[in-house]
Amino acid sequence: MTKKNVLTIIIDSVFVVAFNILFFVNGGTQHISSVWACYGFLHFAYLMVLITPVIDAKGKTAYLSKLTTYTISLIYFFIELIFSIAVFTSEINKIKLIISVQTIITAIYIILLMSNLLTNDSIARKQERHDLENDFIKTISSKAKFIESITADPKLKNRINNLYYSIHSSPTRTSSEVVVYETKITELLEDLETVVGRDSVAAIEKIVEIEYMLNKRNFMIKARR
Repeated sequence: MTKKNVLTIIIDSVFVVAFNILFFVNGGTQHISSVWACYGFLHFAYLMVLITPVIDAKGKTAYLSKLTTYTISLIYFFIELIFSIAVFTSEINKIKLIISVQTIITAIYIILLMSNLLTNDSIARKQERHDLENDFIKTISSKAKFIESITADPKLKNRINNLYYSIHSSPTRTSSEVVVYETKITELLEDLETVVGRDSVAAIEKIVEIEYMLNKRNFMIKARR
C-alpha cells in the first residue's frame, strides 16, 4: 500500500471516527429507533461520498463528469447530515415517519445519481466516437501533407496539395458503411508515398484512385443526413 493510499484512508476515516466519538460519548449507546435509522442512513451517505470519485468516467469530459457526480453525492450527504442532527437533537420518536422521509430522500438521490451516470456514459461514448472520426481525417490529412513535402515535381506537388484540401474539407463523421473506403484510402496513401518519388505517372493514378474513394465515402456520409 502506497503512502498516498494510506493518507487517503486516514483522511476518509476522520469524519467517521470523529462523528462516532461525539455520537457515543455524548449520547451513549441507548438511543431511540429514529436516531439509529438516521445513524445508518448518514453512514450510507458518507460511504457514497467516498465511492463516487472512483466511479469510472471516460473521455475528455471525465473530470467534469466525476465532479458533477461527486457534487450530487455531497449534497445528499449534507442533507442527511442536517436531517440527522435535527433528529438527534430533538429525538423525534416517529420511526415510520423518519424512515419514510429518509427513503424518499435516498430514492431521489439514487435516481439523480443513476441518471447522471447514464448521461455521462452517453457523453463519453459520443466523445470517443467523435475523437475516432476526427482521427481518420487528421491522420490521412497529415499523410497527404507529408507526401507533398517529399515531392520534387511542381505539378505533382500541386496535385497532392489539392488532394490534401479535399481530405481536409471532408466530413469527419463516419459509419460502418464507409469503413471499406476509408481502409482503401489509407492503403492507397501508403502506395502513393512509395511511388511518388520515382514514378509520376503511377503517382497520378494513385491520386485519382484516392480522390474517387474519397468522393464515394463523402457522398455516402452526406446521403445519410
